[in-house]
Amino acid sequence: MAPIPDSPRSAISASRPPVRSGDVHAARGRDVRDDTEVTKSAELAESMAGTGIAESTEGTAEVLGGEVHLAYARRAASGVVAVAAGFTPRGARARAETRATALDALYAIPGSLSGPDDDVRELGLADFMPEPPADIEARVAGIGLLSGDSYALPAGIVWLGDRDGRVEPTTVGVPDDGEDGAIADLLAHDMVTRWWASPRTPLLRVSEHLPRLIPEGAAAAASLLGLRVSAFLLPGPDFQIAVAGVSGDGATIAAAAARTARAAVGEAFLRAIAARAQPWSTLPVADSLRRLTVWHRESDYLAYLEWSALEVDPTAVEAMGVGAASPSWAEIATRRFGHEPVLVTAFGHAVKVVCPGAACYRTAPPGTPLPCPVP
Repeated sequence: MAPIPDSPRSAISASRPPVRSGDVHAARGRDVRDDTEVTKSAELAESMAGTGIAESTEGTAEVLGGEVHLAYARRAASGVVAVAAGFTPRGARARAETRATALDALYAIPGSLSGPDDDVRELGLADFMPEPPADIEARVAGIGLLSGDSYALPAGIVWLGDRDGRVEPTTVGVPDDGEDGAIADLLAHDMVTRWWASPRTPLLRVSEHLPRLIPEGAAAAASLLGLRVSAFLLPGPDFQIAVAGVSGDGATIAAAAARTARAAVGEAFLRAIAARAQPWSTLPVADSLRRLTVWHRESDYLAYLEWSALEVDPTAVEAMGVGAASPSWAEIATRRFGHEPVLVTAFGHAVKVVCPGAACYRTAPPGTPLPCPVP
């Protein structure tokens, strides 16, 4: 069951979003992206007060003995629901609000049928995917995050909902932690999707070292509640990729990118926890199953990864990415994909980051399932 207002600290909801709650006690926690207290997302959410697209409904709840906080935001007009997890209630609320605002705008964003101006760089579906479907004329405006150039993007890459975009809609790149977080989301899904289709290098298994990588109390509470938390790493030169799974009465899997291994594992863990709290009926099958966000009742995937991954020394894990001078997230994405990320805004809010070359744009309707290395 979902947590109820002013209830004792509870386990994780697996069927409904957390309901409206009273005051939530402050809890120990760090932002999982840079190990500092969450401020950027909270400030962004506060700046949206009074300027939202539609009336919102919010709720918060404690899970895992109060070590993790779930926040729920719903936009009344569109029915958009966003669930976010954080190690602090403030951070979780800010993320849920930011994501709900972005999703609400994306469902309403129009596509212009007029041709682009001479100083606008136009991209087509062929820039985003191999063997694209026939493009439609509708375009959405964007701006390059490195060059500042104006872009006209195919609307199907940006749109969500039931529209003739001819491209499978994806929420990858929808911000809940600013533009950098959206780029990190793109990088994580790209790398893990490509690895899942062709696992040429083994994952590094860090499941036994979770108390070093997430708050020790959260790891202990998960174990006491009968939840199995699995965590793996795909190290990179400028950032780390983590895959985290939470199993027990179903399984959820999430991927995340961050500067350090510790931050990446923490972020993936929070995303997997948030996925468990989402109402399954609201998750598009293609977008959830093929984006490595949720695999409901598929614990065999986690068992396979645990068996096939390589054990890694915990001290080496903690050192991954620490102290390394890295380029910006936009520069990392440009180098990996061969094109700069493009930011889409709507109704005064940043709503999505897209990037040609990332492995998260597919022809609709979905054809074959995501390739899987499980024999």
